[in-house]
Amino acid sequence: MDSSPAQAAFYYMAVVSVASALLAVTRRSPVHSMLWVLALFLHVAGIFLLVGAEFLAAVQVIVYAGAILIFYLFVVMLLDLPGEAARPRFGRHWPLAAIAGVSAVGLAWAARLGELGSPAVGQTAGGTPLGGVADIGRALLGPFALPFELASVVLLAAIVGAVVLARKRSG
Repeated sequence: MDSSPAQAAFYYMAVVSVASALLAVTRRSPVHSMLWVLALFLHVAGIFLLVGAEFLAAVQVIVYAGAILIFYLFVVMLLDLPGEAARPRFGRHWPLAAIAGVSAVGLAWAARLGELGSPAVGQTAGGTPLGGVADIGRALLGPFALPFELASVVLLAAIVGAVVLARKRSG
């Protein structure tokens, strides 16, 4: 297997992603865990960039790292969990979780060994890979513009309804 900068970057991001996930699970401080999850999200976005999925990389950073992680961080910081520090870090089920993790890695390794070639990547007539940001933009703002806008109006109505219901309860 020849070594290229893209391949080295992939292996770096894959190793750091796995290490970040393990560190996020094993840290005692929830804030430190969230920081490791942020590192995980950013490295996964880098992997998406390497395989040419720019839209997924942007969604990974904006939605997961930008919104959901901040939401989790606020929830964790708002909860007062003094009893969590007194309990053991891992419960009785950690051997089962370790076996499941090792099994998943083994299955992934077996699938990788069984692969004879790289998967075919769909391409447009111009030779650019399918699924790029330009293709998604053309699909959303071309023939599917009306359904896309209707979905945004429905989501806006749901948000307004949730705010109205929340105000009536508190007031």
